[in-house]
Amino acid sequence: MYIQSVDIKKCRILENVVLRFQTPNDITAQTNGNVINIIAGVNGCGKTSVLRAIYEEFNTPWNTRESIIEFDAFSLNGQFLKHDKKLNVFGQFWHRQRQSIDKGEAKLSDEKLIFLPSQQSFDFQPQAQLELKYVFAQEVNKRTLLGNAEFYIKEYVLGLERKSDIADPKARTRAAINEFNSHFLDADLLTQLDDLSAEQFNRPLFKNVAGERVTIDQLSDGEKQLYARVIALMMLQPQDSIILIDEPEIALHPAWQQKIMSIYANIGQNNQFIIATHSPQIIASVPYQNLILLRKNPETRQIEAVHCDQPPTGVDVNSILSEVMGAEAQPKKLTDLYRQYREFVENKEEHSPQALQIKSELLKLESPESAFMQEMQFLIDLRED
Repeated sequence: MYIQSVDIKKCRILENVVLRFQTPNDITAQTNGNVINIIAGVNGCGKTSVLRAIYEEFNTPWNTRESIIEFDAFSLNGQFLKHDKKLNVFGQFWHRQRQSIDKGEAKLSDEKLIFLPSQQSFDFQPQAQLELKYVFAQEVNKRTLLGNAEFYIKEYVLGLERKSDIADPKARTRAAINEFNSHFLDADLLTQLDDLSAEQFNRPLFKNVAGERVTIDQLSDGEKQLYARVIALMMLQPQDSIILIDEPEIALHPAWQQKIMSIYANIGQNNQFIIATHSPQIIASVPYQNLILLRKNPETRQIEAVHCDQPPTGVDVNSILSEVMGAEAQPKKLTDLYRQYREFVENKEEHSPQALQIKSELLKLESPESAFMQEMQFLIDLRED
């Protein structure tokens, strides 16, 4: 089940906005069939509203209210379920899924829609068990994320130990822990799972960069974000599903933001990810065809969706900021200082009091070995030669 396009009629600030998405059948899909779509834009442009509208449309019985969006979707057999109010094709699909659940025939790995909302912080609530049952459309419970993640890690390691044919108990545990950590290798985390505590009922213990052992609730905010949200998705075993994630970059170091999408893209098979973000690192990590920019039309003052039909001139952060996000690649103050000092150098006035004052201001912001300062020195050396 995938969405090919969404036509939002009226949802908060969004009105008559059409978005087209890449699907696992398109050329931008990963080798495992997963494909990542990025919705980008500044705060307040409606990114979260798109995800919320899609989720609510799937989560609400088709005949209980008037739809605020229309979309094309297709099921596992590739047959398009084109939305038609007269035929109510998607409504029939929704009804079949409900019947499957009511009869107890649905499996956790069946196609579904998962919504991971943004999360600033985490409360830790220990969990004595996990109740993993199939739900057609579900929003991950933010309050239980951390506790569920801890329980899942313990069960993951113990489950691998039970299946292992390694004779030595310590080696068996170490192999299971290494297997768990392998899911996060791309992030190059400084803190990794190290052991299960024999004194705390096999509670997972992580080792940080200082060599200290800490529990999951003692991790940094960024590590909690990464472990809790990724594990929440792993637990649901998504296959052939739609996965909505809002602001996966929260509290993550830029280096982790560059790699977080590759971690998500390794979960499950043939899933369609739709990500709302304003992280240049995440935007730069996907093919340009998978990028949708929400921005205000200067003439109509309405939010519109811009689909990228060509790559930006570069995928560095500055290019993404200026060309995709419409933001200044560097602070205006620094740009003005560059311009003023360059004029002094080009006019051979770099030793004037005014030029020296500008240079002093620049050196408060960057090193004498910065690219700009080296360029200015090169121009001076050329002239003196």
